[in-house]
Amino acid sequence: MIQVIKQVSKQWIARAISLCVVGPICAGLATGVLAADGSHNATFLTGSSLTSGLAVLALVCILIMFMGIAIGRLVDRREGILNIAFVLGWIAWTTGRLGEVFRSAPDSKTLILLAFEALIILVAVLITMILMSNPKAKNVAGHPDDVSRFDVAYLKSALGQTHGLFAMGAAVVGSFIVAVLFGQNDLPGQSVGVGFGAGIVGGLMGAMVWSSAGTSKDKKTQPGPTPMAPLIVGVMLCGFLAPMIGLIKPGSGELLALVAKGDLPGYLIVSPMAWAMGGLLGVPIGHSWVEHAAHQAGAVPAKA
Repeated sequence: MIQVIKQVSKQWIARAISLCVVGPICAGLATGVLAADGSHNATFLTGSSLTSGLAVLALVCILIMFMGIAIGRLVDRREGILNIAFVLGWIAWTTGRLGEVFRSAPDSKTLILLAFEALIILVAVLITMILMSNPKAKNVAGHPDDVSRFDVAYLKSALGQTHGLFAMGAAVVGSFIVAVLFGQNDLPGQSVGVGFGAGIVGGLMGAMVWSSAGTSKDKKTQPGPTPMAPLIVGVMLCGFLAPMIGLIKPGSGELLALVAKGDLPGYLIVSPMAWAMGGLLGVPIGHSWVEHAAHQAGAVPAKA
């Protein structure tokens, strides 16, 4: 009983720190990046000064890394993932609208900078997850939890299998489907909401593909629990792929007209931070639905 209270206390202290301290600090730093017209409609690398934007992004990433590693090691990995997502959500909610970013600079450079920003965020989060994922600590809250591991050996194992790559690809496809279907405008709520929904569906589809692709034809060999790492990476990778696709369709020459008509493609209204937040917050939800269903299905014969 005392152990449970201690664990719950750690979790709520960690959430209070991420939501009430680190999140607002990082969001405040992000809003200090201004567009060329002096407005706040800019992301880290699309502001008036690329150098200062990079410096702010580096500072934010360092804060997130220290917080994530500390929580992941002192509480558990899943709590670390959740609290990193909270901070990313704070930033995604307060940074500039992508429609206004494109209105200010409707060119290919803006799309390339957004892709590069997403890549920096992905690398920073990956490093954080690797450092906070102690492979010797097999348990989370007293229970086995290898699926949340992010150490290098486990990543190589998960992505070194064909069904691991298929699962990551399914997470990418599922995330894009959600963005295209539900991304209607570039308001902060839409960007964050679509990123979150994309993470859920990406986690759901990725886990389903892992389970089905990893099962042998005679159904004697089962793939085991689905690791979250390929799915989270897949959703976060959308932050890089979306602007790269935007270079081709609709193309930088069409951005201004689409912004004016309110017809930006859904995948271009989700900010790099919103994609990252969706991967960390949404994937565990979609992943857990599939794992729970598989666990129930496996428990039926035992009851009989």
